[in-house]
Amino acid sequence: MGRYTLTNPLTRVLSDARGTRAITTSSGIVAEIKTKLPAADVVGETVALKRAGTVLKGLCPFHSEKTPSFIVTPERETWHCFGCGEHGDIFTFVMRRDGLDFREALTRLAEKAGVELSERTATEDRRKRRLREALEAAIAWYREVLLQAHQADRARAYLAERGFSDETLDRFTIGYAPNNWEAMTKRLRAKGFNDSELTDAGLASPSTRGGVYDRFRGRIIIPIRDASGRAIGLGGRIMPDAEGPKYLNSPATVLFDKSRTLYGIDLAKSAIRREKLAVIVEGYTDVMAAHQAGFANVVASLGTALTQGQVELANRYADAVALAYDVDLAGEAATQRGLLEELGPVVSKVRVIRIPAGKDPDELIRTDPDGWRASVAGAEELLPYFMQRAASEVDMRQPQGRSAYTRRMLDLLRRIPDRVEQDSYVPRLAQLTGIDERILRDDLARGPRALPVRPLEESRPVADEPQLSALEREVLTVLLLNPALAAERSMEERLPFRDESAHALGRAWMEAVASAGGRPELEPFVTGLDAATADLARSLLASARSRGVRPDTETDREALRVSLLRLRKDQVTERLADLQTLISVGSRDPEQTDIHDLERQFQVLHLEREQLESEINPSAVMAGQKRR
Repeated sequence: MGRYTLTNPLTRVLSDARGTRAITTSSGIVAEIKTKLPAADVVGETVALKRAGTVLKGLCPFHSEKTPSFIVTPERETWHCFGCGEHGDIFTFVMRRDGLDFREALTRLAEKAGVELSERTATEDRRKRRLREALEAAIAWYREVLLQAHQADRARAYLAERGFSDETLDRFTIGYAPNNWEAMTKRLRAKGFNDSELTDAGLASPSTRGGVYDRFRGRIIIPIRDASGRAIGLGGRIMPDAEGPKYLNSPATVLFDKSRTLYGIDLAKSAIRREKLAVIVEGYTDVMAAHQAGFANVVASLGTALTQGQVELANRYADAVALAYDVDLAGEAATQRGLLEELGPVVSKVRVIRIPAGKDPDELIRTDPDGWRASVAGAEELLPYFMQRAASEVDMRQPQGRSAYTRRMLDLLRRIPDRVEQDSYVPRLAQLTGIDERILRDDLARGPRALPVRPLEESRPVADEPQLSALEREVLTVLLLNPALAAERSMEERLPFRDESAHALGRAWMEAVASAGGRPELEPFVTGLDAATADLARSLLASARSRGVRPDTETDREALRVSLLRLRKDQVTERLADLQTLISVGSRDPEQTDIHDLERQFQVLHLEREQLESEINPSAVMAGQKRR
């Protein structure tokens, strides 16, 4: 194979002895994995599947059901549950089942299929593996110090006073960092780790005099792990009466992103699935106390305000999260607004647990477990809670105050991607403001005027291009070439792609656009992706260049809207075909007791398809109505 050469800011091409051609793409990785790992086999490891015509059916692993509504369609290598709505390919299934991101699922399935990933990815993986090894070595040593060293006497006494059992300390691998500048670095250097690795793992900090020194000193050490149980960072709790911040976390590293991490998620995810609720507290010790008392669905937001990424992580295992912070959410308006603006499209999935005055979760769990259960059971939705509190801070008798309050609330509702959820809050807002519901709904639905439709070109795939549909390729290309259009889409939105690598690229690009203030650089973005997603991006950009495609935001916006509608219509059509198969087979199967429910879903999907058709081409629908 040849080498990558930068031809312009939009794309790379592969040069070899035959000249310039499109690079081998993600289909070479993703498609090969799918060829070697059929969806029926991957899903069948978890779900007992039974043939039903052209599909396979079984009980959904992601929600409780007695009659199978989960199917695998071998022809498309996809799966779908008509009960909970989850769907995707083998990558989506493994991500959902095991709580992984796309890169992790790609690595796992590639290994299972015997497919070799790129050398760059292999190098990155080796580096991350080395940093994890450094973290695990440090955790083991800190644990040894806590158990055996005289320097840890006070730490052991403090943990005992807090009521933590030896079993709990062992389960969370709690350790102690002696109050020494180089104790840990010397220990890990002796094990073959260099200063760069210790710094990159967040274990050491550079010294102004050269070399490095221990980041954690004189602190109880609390390992932080990802959902798969792999070490990604540390938290350090200072000893009572000592100087310095109460808690010290690892800095941001290639392994550790605090805004997308929940402490204890590896130990809590099974209970969260079972309880269908993730309870989020502030502190490490709150989590430890909760698990010790048998409340294993509790995790912590690492002492920070809750973030959208943390809610999304929790929602891999449950449909809702409940905040049990020991601060009063109603305390400061600026804090409220910041939290709600950060949560944005996931705000409707968050509840608030009212802790009795003067107590924190740790204390309540220890002294009144039944009170804790009652508080969790009585959790209120965050948005109605905030709406009520914010209304009490405004003089609704004054038009200006009422107008400003209404605008703020409508802005928050617009962030919720599900229109049914949006609408469910309108009656409450109408009650609080005294404004007619119809006026609020009209204002809520008001959006930018539609621009003239310019149909996206039907492109010819270049050599080795991923096996995505023309619409999927063009939607991704338009988003890549038009960061402004990517910025207009909700981060919560799941683009209607069948292939998970396409989802991964779309989501990664929208995140990059958001973090760069709408002006991301394509080349660094592509370089930072996993092998499959990076190759897909390069392929699409190479194809766009070969066709002479240039971004045109004004004319592309409406074309993008129509293309997404067409993709959703295709998805609905596929589900209608699957439902028709289930209905036909089920009518002859005595075990199938939910035929009427399937028929009802069929009618709903049929109406949805008609609605999508009307949104795709409203002028044709109006013309048809006039003829009638």
